[in-house]
Amino acid sequence: MKVAILVVLYDKQVDDSSTIKTLLDAELRDTMLVVHNNGPVSISISQDLSNKFSLFNTSISLVNCINNKPLSMLYNDFISTYSYFDKFILLDDDSEVTSSFINALYEDDYDLEIPKIVSRSDEVTYYPLSNGKVITHDGFIPVAGTHSIGSGLMFTNRFVSIFNKHNMKLFDENYALYGVDVSLFRRMWYLNSLGEVFKMKTSSTIIHSLSRTEQKQSTFRHTERLIDYAISVRRYPSIRAYASFIKKGLKQLIKFKFKDFTLMCSSFISGVHPRSKSWNKS
Repeated sequence: MKVAILVVLYDKQVDDSSTIKTLLDAELRDTMLVVHNNGPVSISISQDLSNKFSLFNTSISLVNCINNKPLSMLYNDFISTYSYFDKFILLDDDSEVTSSFINALYEDDYDLEIPKIVSRSDEVTYYPLSNGKVITHDGFIPVAGTHSIGSGLMFTNRFVSIFNKHNMKLFDENYALYGVDVSLFRRMWYLNSLGEVFKMKTSSTIIHSLSRTEQKQSTFRHTERLIDYAISVRRYPSIRAYASFIKKGLKQLIKFKFKDFTLMCSSFISGVHPRSKSWNKS
């Protein structure tokens, strides 16, 4: 079985990534490990680390892309580049893979494996969610209403082929950061409504640093979440979404948060993240 693993780094050296360390400790064999450095400066892989991975017949390659490529495009390009592989894994740089995650890799009864996401800060399981409720049991789960984060997603070539059949990429490239992972599930819900069947399962766990558990949200994350929210209302509209958008906009005006209101409106009108727009032009 050919397995391609993508680990996305940002502002971190390869050796400092908990994801890389735990993948090495897991003695994962016969895989292609692609480390994508998304900036802000170029980095390198030590010969020592390459040698350690080669002991398990794992090839490790580094892509330096210091312009902070949108995650949606990054994921889609990775899948396209390794389209002949049997299985794909997407990981952030601060996840800890577990033995159950490695065991799930070698199972063949699913199209998409969604690990349970345990927060490093409070050891609570936050994902996957099914209609707003956290799934804590192992087993197959329904497609409709289920979503999770991108780190840890494990899917097969058959899974990709279903999207290809409908000339659809897995991830919506109108998103750049937040919203990228949910866009995959939205597209699955749509294809499922057309009659496509996905075998979706959760039987593993990874430990992850979740921004939602931080005590205080940074200005950057606040801004990115607003952009994600506005784009989602534009791209995946509903009466409920429109009502929520109007209500949220009025609250911004009442609180004199004119900058946030303007950002919401401009993001809704464009329907695309500014970074995705600039990459499409390049």
